[in-house]
Amino acid sequence: MQRVAGVLAIALLGTALELTNPVHPAREAVTFVFTGVEDASPVVKSIQDAVTLATVAADIPLERQSNNEAVFTLDGALAIPGLYKLLVQDGKTSKVFHATLTTSVSLSSAVVQGINLPFGSTLSSVVNLTPRDTFSVEVELQDASTLTPVVAHHAVLRFAHESSVDATIVLEPYQATAMRAVVSVASRDLLSGLHTVSLVVGDIHFHNALAWELGQINVELPPPPPASPTPLYTTPLLHTSDTTLQALPEITHIMRPPPMTPPPAISIVFTALVGVPLVAFVGGSLRASSLPKLPSSVAGIVWSVAFLVSLLSVLALFGLYWLQLDMFTALGYLGVLGPVIVVTGQYALAHVAARTTSPRPKTD
Repeated sequence: MQRVAGVLAIALLGTALELTNPVHPAREAVTFVFTGVEDASPVVKSIQDAVTLATVAADIPLERQSNNEAVFTLDGALAIPGLYKLLVQDGKTSKVFHATLTTSVSLSSAVVQGINLPFGSTLSSVVNLTPRDTFSVEVELQDASTLTPVVAHHAVLRFAHESSVDATIVLEPYQATAMRAVVSVASRDLLSGLHTVSLVVGDIHFHNALAWELGQINVELPPPPPASPTPLYTTPLLHTSDTTLQALPEITHIMRPPPMTPPPAISIVFTALVGVPLVAFVGGSLRASSLPKLPSSVAGIVWSVAFLVSLLSVLALFGLYWLQLDMFTALGYLGVLGPVIVVTGQYALAHVAARTTSPRPKTD
C-alpha cells in the first residue's frame, strides 16, 4: 500500500527526486546525494555547464543506498568552478537539477587613486575631490588554488555619505583580467562632504565574497544656485510636502490684530453729543404748538405726509448705518431718498405757505 501511495503521489505532484547538496567546493571529488529515488538503476544522463552548455559528463549510473537514496561522485579533475545542470533519469521520470561548484578567490592587485593598496589596508589620508576630479579603482582577482585570473560577475564601489545616503558604482571589465571604475565627481550623484568608500566583489561560484573598506574621500561641491520661484499654478498645492525628504518648517499663522478703539467713556460722550440734538428735534416736532397747521387740501396732506415719511426714512437709514450698513450701501440708499425728500418737501412747504398767506374772511 505504501508503494501504491508513493506512485500516486508522484503521478499527482511530480517526481519526489531531490538533490540534497547542490553546493560544493570545486577542484576536488564531489559526491552528489539524491533522495526519493524509485528506480533500481537511476542514471545521470548529462552534466552541462549552465553558461556554455558544454557537456562535462554523461550517462553516469547512480549508486543506490538505503532509504531511497542514490549517490554519484564527480572526479575532481572535472569539478571546475561554475554553475551546472544535472539531468537525472529515475525510471520513466527525469528531472533537471542545478548545482554550483565554488572556489575561493583573492585580490592579486588593487590600485586605488594611483596607489597600490594591499588587501585589507586603507588609504593613509582622506582624498579631497572637486567637481573636476575623478576617483579611480582597478582590481585584479585570482583563484586562490590555481592563481589564475578571475573576473567577478558583481563588483561595485559603495560611497557611504556621512548623512547615511549611499551611491554605488559598478566596476567594468578591463583588459580581460581586471575590473576598473573611474568615477567622475561632476557626473555622479555624490553629495558634498565625507564619504566612506568600500569595494564589494562577489559571484555565484565564489566561495567567499570580498568586502573591503578602501578609505575616505571628501567631495567639495560648490553650493547649489538658489532655486528660482515656481510660477503660480504650475505645481499642485501639496507639491512640496509630496516631494520633500525632510520635515517641513512649522507654519505659524499671525492673525490681524484687532483695531484700536477709544475708551468706553469717550464713546459714550460722543454718542450723547449725537443723540441729544436728535432727541431735541423729535421732541420739538411732536409738540403741537410748533407744528404748522396742515393744509386742508388733499394734495397738501399727501405731500406733507410723504415729506414726513421721507424724513423718518433718512433717520432710520442713519440708524442702520450706525448698526450694520457700510458707507457705500448707506450712500446708495441715501441717493434714492435724497431726491424724494427734495421733491416732497418742496411741494409740502408750498402748500403750507399757500395756506398761511391766503386772505382770511372779514367778520363784522
